[in-house]
Amino acid sequence: MARKDRLLKPGVSHKWIFGGLVPLLVLVSSWVLAGETTTDSALWTGGLFLFENEKWLDYSVEYQVRLDDHMSSFSSHFLELMGYRKTTENLLLNGGYRFTMRPDHVDHRLYLGGFWELTRNTRDSGGDPNRFRATLQFGYQHDFNAKFDNQLMGSNSIRWILVASKPVTEKMKPFLVGGVLTTWNDAYSFGIDKIRLGGGVAFQISQQSRLRFQYILEKARFMTPEKRTNIIWLRYEMNLGK
Repeated sequence: MARKDRLLKPGVSHKWIFGGLVPLLVLVSSWVLAGETTTDSALWTGGLFLFENEKWLDYSVEYQVRLDDHMSSFSSHFLELMGYRKTTENLLLNGGYRFTMRPDHVDHRLYLGGFWELTRNTRDSGGDPNRFRATLQFGYQHDFNAKFDNQLMGSNSIRWILVASKPVTEKMKPFLVGGVLTTWNDAYSFGIDKIRLGGGVAFQISQQSRLRFQYILEKARFMTPEKRTNIIWLRYEMNLGK
């Protein structure tokens, strides 16, 4: 029976993840800050509505507005539709479409990926909502745009994002985030396009809603010179399936 219980709790110890994540963030942060770069600050704000369907497929609708040029200029706004399908106890697959309006053109994005929970699963023993969690988000995306002069351009990307979180109260959950975006298209070969590091906190407002505040340090490496951006991200989230 003990062997069976262990098999029901796959994952990696949080001590290994947390002990390795913090030094890695420090190391990568020093590399992100190094070198000749231009700097900017940006604001991302919007809302996400999740619709749960326990029988088969969950889906969400998100709207977001982005400001750049030290939060003084409109950069873009988008509407994103995403579907979710849980395949195993630790794996959730998702895919969707994003429509983005920019000042001079329109972007389209197709996405397919998932969320893999790395930490031990304790739901079979009653579950602990305040336990430490580490989740790896992975995905492939294809972006293509139609500029107002009818020129078309497309790119392909693979993203990896690691999120570590541990609630401190029933209504407040801080988290750390580290991610890499690799991109390739006709203009340049395969390589690391963007690196994102940061953290934040999610505040539970009610059983159905929460407010998410996040800071992101982003380095865009394919720009000349490279660009470093401090991003403030505010998102309201509502679960309409509970």
